Amino acid sequence: MASAAGALLHNWRLKLSALGLAIFLWGLVQTEPRNSETISSIPILVEVADTAWTLSGAPTPAVAELRLGGPAREIVRLARAGTTIRVPLESVGSADTLISLSREWVELPEGTGLTVVSVSPASIRVSFERAITVTLPLALRVQGEVPSHLALASAPVLSPDSVRVWGPASRLAGLGSIPLLPFDLRSVALSGTFNLQVDTTGLVGAIVFPVTPVLEVRVEDQVVRTLPGLRVRVNSEGVGTEVVVDPVAVSVQLTGARTLVTALDPDLVRIWVQPDQLQGMVEGEERQVQVRLEGVPELVTAVPEPDVVTVRRAAGQDLGGT
Repeated sequence: MASAAGALLHNWRLKLSALGLAIFLWGLVQTEPRNSETISSIPILVEVADTAWTLSGAPTPAVAELRLGGPAREIVRLARAGTTIRVPLESVGSADTLISLSREWVELPEGTGLTVVSVSPASIRVSFERAITVTLPLALRVQGEVPSHLALASAPVLSPDSVRVWGPASRLAGLGSIPLLPFDLRSVALSGTFNLQVDTTGLVGAIVFPVTPVLEVRVEDQVVRTLPGLRVRVNSEGVGTEVVVDPVAVSVQLTGARTLVTALDPDLVRIWVQPDQLQGMVEGEERQVQVRLEGVPELVTAVPEPDVVTVRRAAGQDLGGT
């Protein structure tokens, strides 16, 4: 008991001074002059819970004027930080509605002693339109190329490839797809799944589900392979002995992902001259024509060497068109 009393009396002058200072500060706060000020251009946000309707535009008017009461410094602080009037609307009765503004809808920080004296105007007019939900395909946009030491091993896969969109019928009815923000392949260092973002331009007032589609990208080391001695075919019925091709065979250089390039069967690669390139040739005529390739996978680049051959029509032969 004695020890408790001793602890209480220890440094009693310092403790008494601290108590007196606390009482003084409390009294200072309580006697701080209260003020009443007006803050203008407070934004009004209407939050519609009725999913059958959506806003067709901003309320009229879209801003209000507040008269606040409370400590002057708190009013000044709120004027600098800003606030909002949030109008909750559980159900919509008609496409055009007059709503009386409540002081309780003004967002005020807690513990500031501020009160809303009045809101002007007393009411706002809000217009609504019917909301619909539609399922639309996503429009993938890809830009750039993977780093030079890599190559795509397969086409990028978007998941999901469609989304559900809720929003104003007037805006959604004419949409054929939902665009995504461009994905830059230059950012890919390894195979993986990447989050994409919906391009919200033109989707004001709409909600997209799911919010974040993903893109699966598979890359491998890029390799180069040369296929030598591939015969050039003249793809024209009845022309085989009528023309001479020089050179008769060319090489093809393949560039792409390791798996795609190494697995390619050379017998599936065809090099040929189109028939329309031979039309109208006369005896002894020579033409420089570009060869065409078939049988190369889409993600593999194929370059013939040379890519132009000489086609010569023998004397005494006529080809179609003369």
